[in-house]
Amino acid sequence: MKAVVLVAPGDVQVLTVPDPEIIDPGDAIVAVRESAICGADLFPFHGFTPGFENGTVLGHEFVGEVVAVGAGVRHIQTGQRVVATSTISDGDCDHCVAGRPSQCLSRSLFGYSGVYPRLDGGQAEFVRVPAADRVLMALDDRVSDEAAVFLADVLPTGYGAIQRAGTRLGDVVAVVGCGPVGLMAVLCATRLASRVIAVDTIPARRDLAESLGATAVAPEDSLELVNEFTRGLGADVVAEAAGSVGGLTLALGLVRGRGVVSVVGAHFEPDYPLDNGHMFEREVSLVFTIGDPFNDRGRLLDLMVSGVIDPTVVVSHRMPLSEAADAYALFDAREATKVILTCSS
Repeated sequence: MKAVVLVAPGDVQVLTVPDPEIIDPGDAIVAVRESAICGADLFPFHGFTPGFENGTVLGHEFVGEVVAVGAGVRHIQTGQRVVATSTISDGDCDHCVAGRPSQCLSRSLFGYSGVYPRLDGGQAEFVRVPAADRVLMALDDRVSDEAAVFLADVLPTGYGAIQRAGTRLGDVVAVVGCGPVGLMAVLCATRLASRVIAVDTIPARRDLAESLGATAVAPEDSLELVNEFTRGLGADVVAEAAGSVGGLTLALGLVRGRGVVSVVGAHFEPDYPLDNGHMFEREVSLVFTIGDPFNDRGRLLDLMVSGVIDPTVVVSHRMPLSEAADAYALFDAREATKVILTCSS
């Protein structure tokens, strides 16, 4: 089969690799119809993922059709159109039993290796899906493949940023960083907030956030705008989706006293200079969220079916699998907001 492989940091190629096979009774094989490139794919692309194995098939956001199931699969059937969660979880550890699958003690992420056990991903014609009954969800025919791809990761993550912050009806919400996850946070926040302020350095992303119902602003002008809308108090909730030191610092400066900074941007800094005096004096809550497609994808699918949300408005490029290297270059250069790769018809 054809698959997108990280040959070396900075070198993504579409190669012919062996077709996946059922290894465990709970496995399924999915013929991938559409996959997407996520910001998390850029960490191994830039060599930032410790122990990442060159040769890993990339991609953790994909939709396809089940073509084979193992003997232990009870609910998922061949012929079903499905979306996978970006991570797998065993369902048996204490975290899973308590409803925290994102903290599963044996979790893996599709398209990753090194920091997790290697699990080849879905930017390919076929993919092996472990724990298929947990990981896969059958799709409503009224939802397109392109929309369903968002259920794998970025939409539940953007939703999680708003939900975990305890956002209430009428709140003022600021979103720092308007990549795909930040735009999903904007999309969800506009259903609750009285005002959503979207902060980004890139004018095209600000325009897109405006089209979703936010008031968009460059970082250097964001504090003035937040103060204008809140009479100087600060935002009730700030979702930090930039994944940068500067983004987090800005978010902490935009939040009101007793407000919440909800971080969904990926951070790995071991020595971030958190101002404890500011945090204590302002009684600020700081929450980190990975995203929980296991628990949230069902309600988000319902919102898509009912027409309340349409995440596909952020798709900027649709490209065949064969052009994946070019797609990565566009996405890495921030010339693409969200790229959908067509893997099969």
